[in-house]
Amino acid sequence: MIAVTGANGYVGGRILAHLRARGIDTVALVRRPDGNDPRAREYALGSALDPSLLDGIELLVHAAYDLSAVGPEQRTANLQGSLPLLEGLAARGARMLLISSLSAFQGARSVYGRTKLELERAVLQRGGIALRPGLIFGAGAGSGTGGLFSSMVATLSRRGLAPLIGGGAQRLFVTHDERLCELISALIAGSPAPSGPLFAAHEVPTTLREIAAQIAHVRGRRLRVIAIPPAPVYVALRSAELAHLGLAFRSDSLRSLLNPVPLDQLAALQRSELDFPPLSPELWAEPQPDPERQLER
Repeated sequence: MIAVTGANGYVGGRILAHLRARGIDTVALVRRPDGNDPRAREYALGSALDPSLLDGIELLVHAAYDLSAVGPEQRTANLQGSLPLLEGLAARGARMLLISSLSAFQGARSVYGRTKLELERAVLQRGGIALRPGLIFGAGAGSGTGGLFSSMVATLSRRGLAPLIGGGAQRLFVTHDERLCELISALIAGSPAPSGPLFAAHEVPTTLREIAAQIAHVRGRRLRVIAIPPAPVYVALRSAELAHLGLAFRSDSLRSLLNPVPLDQLAALQRSELDFPPLSPELWAEPQPDPERQLER
């Protein structure tokens, strides 16, 4: 049986749905189990681990990550909170497949990237698998879930004005969520497990501005970019966090954006046989209503 943490979130939810659609026996490990799902078990990062939680589990896809904590507390919540799972799986001869990030690399400046890197090492030491996706996108973007890409779709669908840090020149790699799920399915089915972190994104980088331009074009908007200097944005985000104001974008996320993985480290990552597609409208954009047809109605 396969378990998925964070199954109520965007990435974990997609993974769970994909595996179940293929008839794979799965259980969702979530904070608030759905009473209509008999295959859901209650689990929260950092909580005491009920020995029965891992009953019957052969592999656990770890997609949960607690972003509510700030600074060093984020590391404690996610690294220390995940170790009981790792130890429990190892004691049963089971493994973990970690959904890591391209923000995780030697020399990462963000707490998120450094924490994911430490998690990778712990997982790999116990015979597990670590996948490094980039900016994840997929169908249903703009529905309010889906991280940065979904937020950009929602914003640019309302207006073509895009305030971008430094004009949006930051280098990014994109990951189609369905292809990520296919890679996980292949690894579960017995594809050779990598010995180190596995690159899980389209090979050719893009930029935040190019992503915004595609979204605006699909939504029938003329993109107008306002270049914002990073320093005052970081100060504003950090001040809001210290005041305990809930924001969709965090100062630590800005660190990740401004300090991408070095290309030499990127080239050294292992690759799978499964290619990831570039960002293209047919993979994320839902058909928009025709205004003229609506008027006819």
